[in-house]
Amino acid sequence: MIETVFTSQTLIGFISDTKSFESITNDYFKILDLDNDGNLSSSELRQGLNRVVAVESEVASREETDSVYNAIFKRFGENFVAEKFRDLMAEILTAMARALGNSPVIMVVHNDGLIMKAVHHELKQGK
Repeated sequence: MIETVFTSQTLIGFISDTKSFESITNDYFKILDLDNDGNLSSSELRQGLNRVVAVESEVASREETDSVYNAIFKRFGENFVAEKFRDLMAEILTAMARALGNSPVIMVVHNDGLIMKAVHHELKQGK
């Protein structure tokens, strides 16, 4: 885990760079696809999504976490191909960006998580 500062523009800029965003989400997809069948089952998604974006937390109850996953499965179905997984990641990051508004935030994130990838992307862009 690492502490970093970012804004909504960090996330939106990352999503908007479709080539980079697609490449990185495809890499995560391959990592989470444990049986290498080109499809993420609900079980694979539940096992690995927290490594990509923080869905679970120490303060959230099991019911709250289940509620998040149930909403994801209701919206996207229970099996994910790479494109559907990318759409889910874009939707999660867009929701986070909306919640942040224009204020910078300091957050503790996974070193190799999607938010940190967005921060690195922004740094490479020189912003």
